[in-house]
Amino acid sequence: MPATRHKNIRIRMYRVGFGDCFLVTLPGAGAKPRQVLIDCGVHPRGDIKTMGDVVTNICAETGGELDLIVATHAHQDHLSGFGGFAQKFRAMKVREVWLPWTENSGDAAAAALKKKRLALVEGLARHFAAVRDPRYQAVNAALLNLRGNDAAFALLKSELGAALAYREAGQHISDAAGIKGLDVEVLGPPRDKEFLARMDPPASERYLRAAATGAGESRSLAPFPPKWNYKYDTPPLSDADLEYFKELADESGEALAFALTQAVNNTSIVMLMRYGGHAMLFPGDAQYGNWQFWLERKDAAGLLAGVSFYKVSHHGSENATPRDALDRMPEGKFAAMIPTQDTPWPSIPYSKLMAAVAKQTGGRFVRSDSISVHGAPAGPAAPHLPEGFQEGQLWYDYSMAVETA
Repeated sequence: MPATRHKNIRIRMYRVGFGDCFLVTLPGAGAKPRQVLIDCGVHPRGDIKTMGDVVTNICAETGGELDLIVATHAHQDHLSGFGGFAQKFRAMKVREVWLPWTENSGDAAAAALKKKRLALVEGLARHFAAVRDPRYQAVNAALLNLRGNDAAFALLKSELGAALAYREAGQHISDAAGIKGLDVEVLGPPRDKEFLARMDPPASERYLRAAATGAGESRSLAPFPPKWNYKYDTPPLSDADLEYFKELADESGEALAFALTQAVNNTSIVMLMRYGGHAMLFPGDAQYGNWQFWLERKDAAGLLAGVSFYKVSHHGSENATPRDALDRMPEGKFAAMIPTQDTPWPSIPYSKLMAAVAKQTGGRFVRSDSISVHGAPAGPAAPHLPEGFQEGQLWYDYSMAVETA
């Protein structure tokens, strides 16, 4: 029997601020490793000014070659690096780019969703511009995250000379991007509008208080009740209307901001990547609608029970990792990474979810904000890294041994 050799899968999580950037390095069949970049972005109000150094490191680590770029969804905190450092990415050799089906301009359903989303964003922008109150910072932050992605999409769709594919739930790709042995099952986003529009989980699937709308109900996409739909060809808002909006913001301005972004989060590519005996779950910022779609599959429990690595969804927010999904992951037998910080939203990451991740992983997890960056929001210190983890200048690495014949 021939001797076996051990090589490692390495998952690198960069500290960019409030955003996502992951470089997955696979041993490959030959001497040269294969490289998958999953997202590269930071929120404009959670930017700690490390993205330039991060992109420089990506170029150096990959030797200027990426087998696959996956841009999970249309938020700046996952895309801005592609637009802001387009020149560096254009200089790289990229084999394939994956985007969610919702970004395909040739898809009628995708075009309709985008039109509705843009109308919603612009409507909110006009409403809150009329109010001019600093208490709407959370809402404005959400609006910023939905805008300004044109340069990133131009790069990803047409400027890299790469093969472009739009991904949706139900696709299964063997030897993905030409990487022998890389098997990718796409679990989301779904095409079912009911799931795309579902904003919050029922109370039993949340890590905090019962949903305001009651268990099992879902929140409408409309930001305001119908009586408050403002027609822009009518006179300016009355004083009474302005007071209503101020009261609404006082009570639930942050919740309103999250409700606006959840529709886009639910369009995230969710991937289960299998390689060398390991299963790695990357859900982008998927929130409950996206999760519920595939958690209803008969084999969902088996998929989760086999997870070796989990990238915690949506920066560790309270409604982006269903309790049932985390509980089905193998206790003490998988690792997790959480790209997070508490700016611009102090409610992220959610403490009860962090405790649940710590328990389910047996302490084998790290948060990106534990990496010290001068002037940046500081998360909990991590003086003793769990087995398999290493800390670099602006990143954490997690390694998993792969046995090959």
